[in-house]
This record gives sequence, structure tokens and C-alpha cells, in this order.
Amino acid sequence: MKSSLRLGVLLVGLVGVNVYVFFFNRKTAPRDVLNMQSTAKTMEVSRREILSADVRKLKTAAVKESTPAPASASAATQATAVVEPAAPASPPIVLARAKSSPPVILASAKVGTPVIRVPFAPPPEPMPAAPRGTTPHGAFQVPFAPPPEDDGEAHEDQVEKKFGNADTLGQVLAREGFGPAGPQVVAVLAKLVDPRSIRGGQKYIVHLGDDGTPASFEYQASAILRYLVEKDEDGGAWKARKLEAAVELKTAEAGGLVESSLYESVQKAGESTALVSLLVELFAWDVNFYTDTHPGDHWKVVVEKQFLGGQFYKYGRVLAAEYGGKTGTFRAFFWNGKGAARDKPGKYYDEHGLANSKTMLKTPLRFVRISSKFDRKRFHPILHVEKAHLGIDYAAPAGTPVWASATGRVVEVGMKRGSGNTIVLAHANGLSTRYYHLSRYARGLHAGQQVKQKEVIGFVGMTGLATGPHLHFSVTKNGAFVDPSKLQVNRDAPVPDHAAFMDAIRPRIAALRTIQPGAVARN
Repeated sequence: MKSSLRLGVLLVGLVGVNVYVFFFNRKTAPRDVLNMQSTAKTMEVSRREILSADVRKLKTAAVKESTPAPASASAATQATAVVEPAAPASPPIVLARAKSSPPVILASAKVGTPVIRVPFAPPPEPMPAAPRGTTPHGAFQVPFAPPPEDDGEAHEDQVEKKFGNADTLGQVLAREGFGPAGPQVVAVLAKLVDPRSIRGGQKYIVHLGDDGTPASFEYQASAILRYLVEKDEDGGAWKARKLEAAVELKTAEAGGLVESSLYESVQKAGESTALVSLLVELFAWDVNFYTDTHPGDHWKVVVEKQFLGGQFYKYGRVLAAEYGGKTGTFRAFFWNGKGAARDKPGKYYDEHGLANSKTMLKTPLRFVRISSKFDRKRFHPILHVEKAHLGIDYAAPAGTPVWASATGRVVEVGMKRGSGNTIVLAHANGLSTRYYHLSRYARGLHAGQQVKQKEVIGFVGMTGLATGPHLHFSVTKNGAFVDPSKLQVNRDAPVPDHAAFMDAIRPRIAALRTIQPGAVARN
């Protein structure tokens, strides 16, 4: 009962407060708040009336003061200020000022404000008209001119924009007004760069001609690499050029010890985490950096660094690398042939000249863990029945890029009820690989297309029958499913010129030996 009474008293009190606030308090009552506009109008009318009355009083006082005074009165007496009882002063209102007269000050709205009564100042003598275009004091005066009318024409000769995530080069060119010339621009640009490699967020510039139509197209692949497509001097055919900004190239050495992950170790060594991806791709045939990484493992690298304007821009080629630990020690050395140009593509070989690349990757994506292994009698987590699991499930964040595990041809791309977004690739020696539950495919991927090993073909998702984002990866040989982890794969061909290769990598082997991973990691 006491609790109920207390609650009742509290409720009555709250109701009373609300009644007071909404009905009796003038500052918050709805009727007063709604009347604020009319109140403001009333105050404006009152203010005008007060000012009009003050002006009338001022004119009357001025007329009286301008009447000739008796002879006994002096000029000083006429200009004497009459000071009434003072109150806190408010800013006076200055009405006019003459050359030889003090200002005429209107009485303030406050009672008791000092009032200075002076003769009403006559209007100043008219000044001679100034020449047109000048002020009365001779200063040049520019008449106010209205803004020019918009002629509707573009005044800029270029338009800089970005590719959208779903944009294709052809769509962008059509949108920018290239019209029938669009396919020609795509064709000449494709000779220098694959249009499918264009990604959302990359910039492009459309240069406009004198007639306002597109005269050239510039694709900015990176901060240092641009592709310009323009018409030749005769204004006929379209031609493409590759433009590269000057970069400073330096060779650097780095190394570190793994405590928890390769990512953290690279960061502690003072290197950009972009180096992690380079190492993972380099040893993808031999090391799964999620399951095969252990505390105490070490890594060493001799790598090119590019500097733009004195600032580190990105890594270039990895010239030599080593990863060692419980899973073994692996080395890789870049080689593109004796006396070959720097930009000539090359491959990686170990210290014996054997190719690092194999016919199939150990894992088709980076940084994964195995959530389900190959099992012909696995209990299905969704169907709740015993169902063969003819592949390996790699748990990974949604959107993780998925590589083609080997060079091959796209056989199938499409949605299936159980496997969701699916890709099937056919390879040499009767092998096929399958990729299930993808969130989406690589742009432009289609059946019949040839793909290279480690080319991105899709992205991790959880379409179809899936409890979380992961990649189901399976392999068939001559039509029969086999365990991918037990599949025997072969290395690619060894280095063709073994003697020249060994001469070239000797200094790099010595450089790897001088790197102290523990010391570097502690710096």
C-alpha cells in the first residue's frame, strides 16, 4: 500500500508539472508560443510609433531654438546642454552632422538619458556635380554592373571523374559523349592495357575540343601511370600512348621474426603491409600463411622500392626472398634472362634453379583457415544428414579475392541451388577445379575464357547452402573427386640458362645471409 501511495503521489506531481508548463507558464504555454508572431508585429508597430514621436518632438524643439533669443542671452546660453536626471545611458541616435554644428542627438527611449539641444543644422550646400564615372572627391567610381548572362557553354577544356564500381570503359565513353568513336578508343587503349583491369575509384579525364566535343581520353591507372588516347595530327585515327612519371628506384633489405602472424611481423620491421601480399603470393605454392605460420618463423627479403617526389610510393620487384620455420625453408630468386631489360617479365626459382611455381596452388586464396576437410561421410550442418564433403572449405572474410588455382579455361559461371555462385575451370591432365558460394565473379568473367594461375576469378561469399562466408574448393581428376590436399602437383620447367642464373643470384644469396631477422624485428 505504501508503495502504491508513493507511486500515486509521484504521478500526481508529474501531471501537475505538465499542466503548469503547458497551460500557465507564459514562456512555454502553447497559446503564448503560437502568438509569438503577432507579438513581434505588435512590438514593431510600437517601435515605429516611439521613433515617430521622438522625431516630432525634435523638430518642434529645433524650431523653438532657432527663434532669435533676447539680447541678454548669449550664444553660449543657446548652446548650453540641459541635463536631466541621469540614468544608465543607452547609445544615442545621430540624426545629422553639419560642418560647423555639433551633432543633433535624438532622445533615447530610456527616461533620464542626457539630451543635448542644439540649433537644427541646415542642409549642406550642394557640391558641384562630379564628372561622370568619378566620386565627388575625384576618385574613379565603377558603376555596378549586373553579372553577365550565362551563354550555356562550358568554359573548362577538361572533365575529371572516377570510374564507378559497375562501370565498363565502353559505358563511360558513351556517357561522356564519344558516340561512334567509343569503340575505336577502346580498341586502341586495349593494345596497351586490358580494359577489364580498370577498377572503380580510378580516375579518368576527358579533354574537350574547341567545339565542346571529346578530343582525348586519359585513364589514370595509378599515381605514376597514365594512358592517353587522342587523335593523330591529321585529326583522323585515334592513337594511344603510355605515360609514366619519373620514380626513384632503390634496393632495400628487410627481415623479421614471426611472433603471432606475418602481418604483425612485417609491421614491426617498419615495412608497409603491402609487402605481406608479395610474400604470400611468392610462396603460395608451398606455404599456407594461415595454417603453416608458427612463432619463431623468420622471413627475409631483398626488394625494390619506388619513390615518388622523395616519398615511398610502392614496392617493385622482389629480387630475393626467404621464409623458414617448422614447415621448412623456402627461397625465391627473380630471373628474366641474361642481359634482359628490366621491364621484361620473369619467373621465380629456388637456389638450385627449380621453378617455385607449380601446376596448382596450395590454396586458392590468401589468409584462410580450413573449416571443413575432404570427408566422404561428413554430417551436413544444414541438411542434418550424412553427406559426402568432396572438397575443402576455407573460411575467409566476405569479399576476399579467389585465385584460379591453375591456368585453364572457364567451363561454367552461374548460380546453383546448393553451391550458390559457382565457377568451374578445366585444366591440363584431366583436372578440373570448382569454386562455390562466391559473393560475385570477377568483372567480365564468362564461359570459354582463358584464365592464368593466380588470376582473380571471384570473391568469397555465402551464397547457396552456407552457414558463413567461406570458399568451397574441390578438384576432380578425369571426372572423379579427389582430396585437394593430397593431390600430387608438378613444378613448372626449371631455369633454362642455369650457369647464368647462378652467377646472377650469388650476390643475392649473400645478401639474404647477412640479414639478421631478430635484430631487424626489434628495431
